[in-house]
Amino acid sequence: MLHTHQRQSRFELFFYYCVAFLLLWEWLRPLQDLTETSHTSYFIIFIGLTSLFTFFRLKWYVTFPICAGLILLALYLIFYQLETSYPAALFADIKDNITIMSMGMWSDMYPSFRTLLFYILLWLLVYLLHYWVVYQQRIFFFLLMTIVYVTILDTFTPYDATFAIVRIMVFGFCLLGLLYFDRLRSAEGVRVSQKARFHWFLPMLALVLVSALIGASLPKSEPKWPDPVPFFKAVTNQDGTAGQNKVGYSTDDSYLGGPFSEDRTPVFKWSGKEPSYFRVETKSIYTGKGWEDASNDNKPTQLKDDDVPNRWFTERVKTEVHETRVDMEPDYRFNHAVYPIGTITLTPMENIPLQMMGKTEKIVPSIQNPPKNLGNYQISFLSPTFILEDLQQIKVPTKQQVNQQVGRVYLQLPSSLPERVKTLANSLTETKDNMYDKAKAIEDYLESAKFSYETQNVAVPGRNEDYVDQFLFKTMIGYCDNFSTSMIVMLRSIGIPARWVKGYTSGQLYETQIDGNSVYEVTNNNAHSWVEVYFPNRGWVTFEPTKGFMNPETITNEAVASDQTDDQKEDEDQPTFDDAREDQQPEQPRQQEEQQAEPKEQTAQTKSSMVYVGSIMGYVAGAVSLLGFISWMLYRFRARWLLFFIVRKVKRLPDEEAFFYAYASLLKQLKRRGIEKKPGMTLREFASLIDGNDGDHHMSELTQLYERAFYRREDASELWRQSAKLWENLINKR
Repeated sequence: MLHTHQRQSRFELFFYYCVAFLLLWEWLRPLQDLTETSHTSYFIIFIGLTSLFTFFRLKWYVTFPICAGLILLALYLIFYQLETSYPAALFADIKDNITIMSMGMWSDMYPSFRTLLFYILLWLLVYLLHYWVVYQQRIFFFLLMTIVYVTILDTFTPYDATFAIVRIMVFGFCLLGLLYFDRLRSAEGVRVSQKARFHWFLPMLALVLVSALIGASLPKSEPKWPDPVPFFKAVTNQDGTAGQNKVGYSTDDSYLGGPFSEDRTPVFKWSGKEPSYFRVETKSIYTGKGWEDASNDNKPTQLKDDDVPNRWFTERVKTEVHETRVDMEPDYRFNHAVYPIGTITLTPMENIPLQMMGKTEKIVPSIQNPPKNLGNYQISFLSPTFILEDLQQIKVPTKQQVNQQVGRVYLQLPSSLPERVKTLANSLTETKDNMYDKAKAIEDYLESAKFSYETQNVAVPGRNEDYVDQFLFKTMIGYCDNFSTSMIVMLRSIGIPARWVKGYTSGQLYETQIDGNSVYEVTNNNAHSWVEVYFPNRGWVTFEPTKGFMNPETITNEAVASDQTDDQKEDEDQPTFDDAREDQQPEQPRQQEEQQAEPKEQTAQTKSSMVYVGSIMGYVAGAVSLLGFISWMLYRFRARWLLFFIVRKVKRLPDEEAFFYAYASLLKQLKRRGIEKKPGMTLREFASLIDGNDGDHHMSELTQLYERAFYRREDASELWRQSAKLWENLINKR
């Protein structure tokens, strides 16, 4: 009996593959809206090419190098363009993630490694669809899972699946009908002409399209719950009432907005002399609805000897060392650290190893079974004092300068951001000529009487509405998330690098100790978000745009100290963001020399980039060449190593099936050795040719037994037992 895919025309198979590809595409469409993934086109191209390779039934030694090369190229373009050695960085990340997986820390895997696993999953899924459609002729399970997946996203997320559901139903029912027709045709053994098949398909397609059109156009009742998520939270007695959450730290900031109720549950106490905001993490990717982690850097860095690896300020900033002790409440359910900006050491009382997570700067345990929270720990931190006149000397940097010093993520904005947000930011700052005054102008605007601080009557942006745009131009009512996010978006729109920080304020005074230290209690009500702006050669400066809150950092009006050290003066002479400006200060000759030097520096940078790209392409070409050579060697000597798998499979098959598979495998093995049965030649003629070369009659004897089993329908099991040894001798000889 012929296989199913042999009975189908190439056009039918191609149609099946196209519909299956479109169904799989529906799984990828929501990623662009619901996650920080910004390269879904790479995934779509990958599944499209993989489907084509499967349709043309290319050999695995052809498809594997190509698909592996596509995955490596995509990982490079997404994550590793700035790495000096792409292969070394990739293998190091894979090694690190295997260690993380072995420790059970699944949430700490790098985005690059998760993307690699996702590509492998898509690869396997394409082959699984090939098996379902071509061999099983069933697609109902995958169609059902697609419908469930899309409808859940449509219900519980901002993703609008109205047209997606219609597309899925049309594609799915057409494919279901065609595959059911094929199963009937196979079961009855009936051959149907293409014309008759087409006449059967047209009424089915018309019925599906008419049904979908009627279903989409009919009026629908209003939803029972405008937003089902708060309803289910209320039914299951989770935090908050229906439609309202409790204030406090949350790991998910992807959808901001909505009211919240107060919560006086204690989080931690701290003792010290210097009040400060206590950071938990920063987030850098604004999606139009909320904040996501930076996808290109989530690698942990171990805290060696309790030293925190980050340095938030340069040596030009005047700082004072302070000590504080943090005592987490036993019931606090998160195991991250809370710490002031400028922290240099963090010493847990329980000697728990810690790590800082990439750009989020979140400090968490690095052990397999971490405690519920960090308990008590001691912090040493640098409290900065910024000089106003010094900050006002810094001009807005170029994008290239920002990318080189802090990274492109701190200027990231979604393409859907309304233009009027950028227009407002420009109008507020156009009369200012330096970074600080521009940032202060936006901060003062948000603190003006136009905006109100409110926690109850706070709107949630609609499906096609931007969170910042809604706050700035419609409601003008909100809490810290609204104010801080709006300031960052406006800063980025005028080229100033900024990031979103979340954590806690310093809380309320709890008691005063004998040694002069004050003890403060921090509750969930003190959960807060604020803004940090990067100033070149100074560091991160805190801004507080939320009405009613005071910036904990000190910015003084005193003049820049004249007794700067020689090192500081040399540092000022180095090219900074200031050097890019054109002002009317007296030092015209030096500025002209610097401006003339800029093209040379840019040329050097361009050459360096070209060398870097060339080296990366060399690595990629070398890897592809190596994979190609290995594939060619495996193909060249396939007759030797495939023999082992053929013999093993024959031994595992039932006797009534083994003979037919074994004989067909022997013919293929002879073909691999260069002995091929010519068209029109019978099996007996081919066997005689083989025996003539070998000087015996073994092939003819085996062929006669095979013909008795295949044509006369004699007992295949008995005939195989008679010929198994003969077959084994023949195939081992080949």
